[in-house]
Amino acid sequence: MLRIIVVGAVLAALMIGLKDQRVLERTHIVGSCSTVSGSSLDGSQWHSCVPGRLTGRPGLTMDGCTDFGLYRNAEFWQCPAKVTADPTRG
Repeated sequence: MLRIIVVGAVLAALMIGLKDQRVLERTHIVGSCSTVSGSSLDGSQWHSCVPGRLTGRPGLTMDGCTDFGLYRNAEFWQCPAKVTADPTRG
């Protein structure tokens, strides 16, 4: 009976830990992207995407980003500036 409870607790902890996808990204099980450089003059940002063991590199085309190709194991994307509301204007 104790074994069943221990196995259940371990499985529950594992499921809770894997629910947060950052754990999978940090362990390189799934692909991930990170910001390479801060905003440029026009507000755009560069991102570097690396593949995971189970999935390939994430694509950022749906975010309006432009693919600039591969360098070593990473794919580089340039993404436009985010549109935000101006809180000073009513």
